[in-house]
Amino acid sequence: MNLIFKINKPLDFVFDYLTNMQRFASVHPVISKIDTLGNGNYLVHETLKFGIVPFSFTYPVSIKKNNNEKIVVMVATVMRLTKIDMNFILRSENRFTIINETIDFRTALPIKSLMQRIFKEQHEQLFQNIEKAT
Repeated sequence: MNLIFKINKPLDFVFDYLTNMQRFASVHPVISKIDTLGNGNYLVHETLKFGIVPFSFTYPVSIKKNNNEKIVVMVATVMRLTKIDMNFILRSENRFTIINETIDFRTALPIKSLMQRIFKEQHEQLFQNIEKAT
């Protein structure tokens, strides 16, 4: 799945929000906390709502970044059943930052279309929140 976002923030500002996990958690719509495990590895605490019923869980994430090319790669394994690879490629366009995001879901479960819809909504909100951040 490919998503493109254009936000009115400098490139380095957006890159910092994608690579500083405390800042990332502060703007993510469903992540409540991120624990640092070391060496680019983290434990994410997330709560999704299905109707009015909240469902909380944790999962490991590894993050790699390329400071020169402004690329961020996040790899998550959710409930040992779904592996999610997210690649963010950032570039400047005038005073805006363009984020080209590629998300790959690998799972044996029949949930790919549901996950695509959820991630699209969450990441639209994520980048709106980054744009509003000061």
